[in-house]
Amino acid sequence: MTLGLDWTWRRRMSSRIYYPRSRRILDLACGTGLVTFAVSRSMSSQSLIIGLDPSASMLRTAIRKKHARRTRCSVEFVRAVGEFMPFRDRTFEYETVGLALRNFGDKSSVFSEAHRTLTKSGWLLSVDFVIPDNWVIRKVYMFHVFNVLPTLGRLVSGSWRRTLAYLAKSIQLSAPPTETCRMLSRHGFRRTFSEKITLGVVALVGGQK
Repeated sequence: MTLGLDWTWRRRMSSRIYYPRSRRILDLACGTGLVTFAVSRSMSSQSLIIGLDPSASMLRTAIRKKHARRTRCSVEFVRAVGEFMPFRDRTFEYETVGLALRNFGDKSSVFSEAHRTLTKSGWLLSVDFVIPDNWVIRKVYMFHVFNVLPTLGRLVSGSWRRTLAYLAKSIQLSAPPTETCRMLSRHGFRRTFSEKITLGVVALVGGQK
């Protein structure tokens, strides 16, 4: 669906993480662990990364992946929602969200919980789909996600068609990166930033506690 570009976007986010020493990282809305395992490959043996997701079926797939591969650091998975994290204050140096921030029902609670659970000077990083600023690119892009992708999904199965139709609607409702940065600032984050990627269809956003 992304022509393999999603790995480029995830790598752009993980490149913001400083790895050399022991780290504790939380991967929010981890799904089947794509970001979790990608980040774990760069972490030291004393580090810990936790993937958090509300979907039991997604986590079952992630746990199967964990048993099928060897990772240098400790990798664990927790079933929970980002709006109510079951962790102590100041636990993680980094928290990541890969292509999923728009799916949270209450972003304000997520940012508040992220600020609570991050250590002093910890970072929250997110890469996600957004609507392009350029009107020509935006028009072509929205036609692609609302018409082309669901049609291709229908050729596979009804489930894929529904999934891609949901993706299109969620992108349409996604917040502009500038608005996300303002929300982060309101929740106590500083040094907020946003970077548009791939003609502006994706944005990397972050802030430091």
